[in-house]
Amino acid sequence: MFAAEKPMPNRSDSSRTPVRFIAGIGTLGAIGVAVAGMAPTLAMNLNPQEPAQHVGRVIPLVFALSTVVVLLVAWCFARLAREHANAGSAYGFVSATLGPRAGLVAGWTLLGTYLAFGMVGIGAVGLFGSNLLQRLGLVQHSASFPLTILAALVIFPLSILSSRRTVTFLLVLEGLAVLAMLIVSAGVILRVLQGHGPQGDPPLLDLFIPAQGVGLSSIALGLSFGFLSFAGFEQVATLGEEVPDSRRIPQVLIGSVLGAGVVFTLVTSAETLGFGTDAAGTAAFTASTSLLADLSTRYFGERVGRLLDVFAIFSALGGGLAAMFASARILFALSRDVFPHLAMARLSEKTGSPRHAALVMLAANLTGYCIMCLVFKASGSDAFFWGSTLAALALLVAYLLAVLAAARSVFASGVRRFEILIPGFAALTILYTLWVNVYPPQPGAYRVIPWIVAAWVAAPLLATLVFPSLTKKVQGGFSSRRAK
Repeated sequence: MFAAEKPMPNRSDSSRTPVRFIAGIGTLGAIGVAVAGMAPTLAMNLNPQEPAQHVGRVIPLVFALSTVVVLLVAWCFARLAREHANAGSAYGFVSATLGPRAGLVAGWTLLGTYLAFGMVGIGAVGLFGSNLLQRLGLVQHSASFPLTILAALVIFPLSILSSRRTVTFLLVLEGLAVLAMLIVSAGVILRVLQGHGPQGDPPLLDLFIPAQGVGLSSIALGLSFGFLSFAGFEQVATLGEEVPDSRRIPQVLIGSVLGAGVVFTLVTSAETLGFGTDAAGTAAFTASTSLLADLSTRYFGERVGRLLDVFAIFSALGGGLAAMFASARILFALSRDVFPHLAMARLSEKTGSPRHAALVMLAANLTGYCIMCLVFKASGSDAFFWGSTLAALALLVAYLLAVLAAARSVFASGVRRFEILIPGFAALTILYTLWVNVYPPQPGAYRVIPWIVAAWVAAPLLATLVFPSLTKKVQGGFSSRRAK
């Protein structure tokens, strides 16, 4: 863990640079952050419906193919994490490879991503919590807003605990949710194979053979949504200065994507078979507001359905906490280079965590959510999907900068230059996904959101033009840490 009240040392070469820890984070803890960052149970409740509108019954095929695509990005992060361990994740990676100006853009963009993910996490707690209370008959109207505020207030003290305690909490919270999801999915598949599904003879091949009219363009569009379901796996890269053996971070990056790909493919297979692969089943699938809860209710009764909503709340809480955890570290990493005199650039003496940075991110999360709901009159679901869109677009920009940095790293190494194909394919995938998410323009708030993201990304570029010393500070911070 971090050394109290001292900047965390850079460990580009962990074998030669001694690092002091109060309490190191182990591999299981790192896995907890990666898994919670993806919030798999939350993702499998709300994400598959959108691509299903384009590809129909072959959602499992989409998620299997998406796993391959995301692995390309994970490889890029893993390579950079191995070479440039840094609490700022893409900020450190890109600064060391493409220069301080690009690094500031990457760090600021990733900070905005995790800020939006934090709002998504607490917003999802409010949504699922409100739905659960209504189904239990405890409230007669939506209570998502107060539940969201309560979720933020619960997450903050957890985010400033010692890192080991926080990641243990994440591992338990998300582990229980994923285990429940897998048990239900296995149970549904078993019931369907026994002939209790909506179609007597289980059409297993339908999961991987597109229906007539679903072509490659539809599959490619579906892949873009499947790709974003893995978003958050890279949050573990912010632990590069806290895990005693930083070589574990690249392993966790790759392993978490592989594991999530298997889980997503299995769960979407259960969901698709459970609803049915025919037109009626696909229509019910895309109309569901909580796939796992609806599926559990259909096959195992209302009590199990409610229980899955509880686990979805756990997953949302874990996702919000992971985003807060990661964003505080990125803000800390930015502050220690650019504004080292601020409290955000210091660590708590008691826990070794960036407490002041976490407090700033909590305030930003609450402010952003309240602006959406109180100023722009967003409903709980509006705030959730607006935040999701903001996060997705910003993350794609950060991903693009990271894969370009990985390409530069491969080329500069002078060996195995054929590996440049990996970041090359990753960059093409990211650019395509960005394109289909902004064009054609969507109505309402979704027409404005891309411009908000563009303004956020442009902010550090304008800042470095007005204040050229910013890039010198970033460069100086990296140089001083390498010299230690």
